[in-house]
Formats: sequence, C-alpha cells, structure tokens
Amino acid sequence: MAEADRFFQQFGDLERLVYANGSLDEHMKELMGLAISIATRCDECVMYHMTRCVELAIDRAKILESIHIAVLAGGSLTFPQARVAFRVLDDSVPSITATESE
Repeated sequence: MAEADRFFQQFGDLERLVYANGSLDEHMKELMGLAISIATRCDECVMYHMTRCVELAIDRAKILESIHIAVLAGGSLTFPQARVAFRVLDDSVPSITATESE
C-alpha cells in the first residue's frame, strides 16, 4: 500500500520511528504491541507482532506474560487471538520453544 499511497508510506515511517529503541527498548514496544493487538482482537496485528517477537528472539516467558496481561485486560473474548499468538510461538524458531510448562 505504501507504494501506491503517500498516507500509508508516512504511516509506515511513523510506525518505524515509534517502534525504534528509545526510552523503551524495541523488545518492550513489540510486547506492548502484541498485548494491545490481542486486547483489541486484531488477528493480523497479533501475527505481525508475534513475527517481530520471533525475529527479535524475545524470551518466551516475556511473550507469555504479555499474552496473559492482554487476556486479563480483554477477557475471554480474546482467547482466539491468544490462540493465534500461541500457534506462532509453537511454530517459531527453536530459540524460543518451550522450556517450561505453561
């Protein structure tokens, strides 16, 4: 979309700026994005932020806590989005596979 429309290009630029390391590091921002995506029930957003969490090799325990916070905030309506996050986590690279029981 960014190639076809200047608005989406500018929005993408803003997103990159906001998610860059600052007072909060990139990992924390992605975990926040994941929790917000689950709480607002956006499957595509959950997939995006989970993919970024995997790319950044964020610790599984931190991802799980973020999912828990999101479900606590959003209630049982967010279980489907939590399942999406768990599918990505379970299919992810070995560096964040389960080392503890959930």
